[in-house]
Amino acid sequence: MQLFNSFSQQIETFVARDDEVKLYVCGITPYDTAHLGHAFVFATFDILVRYLRSQGLRVVYVENVTDIDDPLFERARELGDISWDQLGRQETESFVREMHAINVVMPDHFVRASEQLPTMFSLIERLLQSGNAYLNDGWMYFDVRSDAQFAQLAFASGLMGYDQLLESANLNGNDPHDPRKRDPLDFLLWRGAGAGEPAWPSPWGPGRPGWHIECSATATRFLGPQIDIHGGGADLIFPHHSCEIAQTESATGVRPCVRYWMHVGLVKLGGTKMSKSLGNLIVVHKLLKAYTADAIRLLLAGHHYRQAWEFAIADMEHAQRLADQIAEAARGDVSLETPSIDSLTGWTEQAFLNALESDLDTPRAVRVLGNLAQACLSGLVPDHELPVARQHIRSMAEFLGLRLDKASEEQGPTR
Repeated sequence: MQLFNSFSQQIETFVARDDEVKLYVCGITPYDTAHLGHAFVFATFDILVRYLRSQGLRVVYVENVTDIDDPLFERARELGDISWDQLGRQETESFVREMHAINVVMPDHFVRASEQLPTMFSLIERLLQSGNAYLNDGWMYFDVRSDAQFAQLAFASGLMGYDQLLESANLNGNDPHDPRKRDPLDFLLWRGAGAGEPAWPSPWGPGRPGWHIECSATATRFLGPQIDIHGGGADLIFPHHSCEIAQTESATGVRPCVRYWMHVGLVKLGGTKMSKSLGNLIVVHKLLKAYTADAIRLLLAGHHYRQAWEFAIADMEHAQRLADQIAEAARGDVSLETPSIDSLTGWTEQAFLNALESDLDTPRAVRVLGNLAQACLSGLVPDHELPVARQHIRSMAEFLGLRLDKASEEQGPTR
């Protein structure tokens, strides 16, 4: 399988070690409804996991939930009638339901940040002892100048120089004027407690963890010091993933901490990235009132995971028509016989797998599946080949997370 590695900016051959793949994907901050951008990320890695497991590889898939974070606390204060931890649980449960509704398989380990505090303490202590971190008035920071390779992922992805790094960090919650810092770009590992803010006890006094340390803690605890594939949205390249690399590698001494970085493009609405903070959202549960889960999965798979794209109702309608065609073509008797290589079905099967193996080219895979479905419906597939063709339509659909006619009370309306 070929995958684009964001760190090298090259297509590379993915090589599993000992028939196992350690996969980590950055999850949600559960302060509001999950949107189509989230679904694009997790549907992408769902397809990747399905493919890798089909090849006989053991995939250990870990995803975090950032249930300790400022946006969650601020949202709870705005609502006024719910505590931050209740809101976090409520939105996490909603996210899980919506991912189930569109047939995204849950990871092996679905880990809340609030469950990982002891692991965070251990990592931070190692960074303090190695000279990569410093403590000032109960606040702990990572010293970016202690890591000569800091932000290489960001530089590879297009950010140029210190000023651009600082500008990007400031847009993502960094306070360059914090008087406790040695450098404006130093990032928080532990934040001292503030009046009226949630706080947890730590070796350095009460407070709460910085944004980045939870992923280093969760990944190293469940997958070890080096993982095979790390994924997330493209907007996490800096500061989040760059800071994660710095603290993980400095704490463990293992470089690289990630062998392949995969970043998913942003979904836009009205020319702007979908964002909870901006409120320009297309949410999954509302789409499911008008379209089937299969249509949503085809809409998502119709875009290459590395490309940003704009949501359009016309594309959603097209995806629904295609979902209906594929489901119709899959109905009827099936056969597990192997199709001949020179048959349309045999060619389609190989073309579909070739697409997935080519940097997870799901748009091409969708076209291949759609063409076979159309061929079955239009009579281009001989009657005696139809049972084999239907079986392969079902098999390809499963790779893409489609349920076809399988009943699910949360799947959405029948069209």
